Amino acid sequence: MQAKELMAREPRAVRLHERLDAAARVMWEQDCGFCPVLDSTGVLIGVLTDRDLCMAAYTQGKALFELPVTAAMARSVRTVRAEDTVQAVLAVMQQAQVHRAPVVDARGMLVGIISTNDLVRAAANRPAAIDANLVIKALATIGAPRALAVPATATASAVATPRPAAPAEVAKVRSETVASVATAVAANAAPASPVVTTPAPKAPVVAPAPVPAATANKGKKPAEKPKSKPKGKKG
Repeated sequence: MQAKELMAREPRAVRLHERLDAAARVMWEQDCGFCPVLDSTGVLIGVLTDRDLCMAAYTQGKALFELPVTAAMARSVRTVRAEDTVQAVLAVMQQAQVHRAPVVDARGMLVGIISTNDLVRAAANRPAAIDANLVIKALATIGAPRALAVPATATASAVATPRPAAPAEVAKVRSETVASVATAVAANAAPASPVVTTPAPKAPVVAPAPVPAATANKGKKPAEKPKSKPKGKKG
């Protein structure tokens, strides 16, 4: 099976003079994360990924419409031909650790794009034409950490390339944005409902019920009457 049987034909691209927001629009409308860059004659000169756009905006502290495609595009591009076999395409992807390969003609004109998704679908739908194990091994190599995939002859400086630090302007913009958001939230917050404390009602004072005399004197001995002295007899 050849690349031309699987590749996406007439892919969308951006021109060298355009801005990164144009590349973002292509990715959005095509539901992909890859955009080729062409010169004025249609020759492929670079590629952009969604990650390239994010990192360019972050490290340079600018919006996408402020940045040219040259600020983020990869100029060293591995390509394949329409007549290349699937095995040859997988070999290119493995060596470069990429998920997509532009397909060009003899003049370098872009004629299509082939991706690992195309190869996986073909292996599932046409197992007799593509060895699924070959595709799986290629994906494992492509997805390996870059430091582990670099040949042993590579220098340490080539393996551990520091990422560019974000400029101070980015931190300033972030702090100002956080402060403005906090102010807006505080201004628009609904006033707190006043807390009304209702005193608990006092328990009514209940006078004790009168105790009946019979009940009150129950169990008590009746008071003894004083004895009267006997009257003396008259003589």
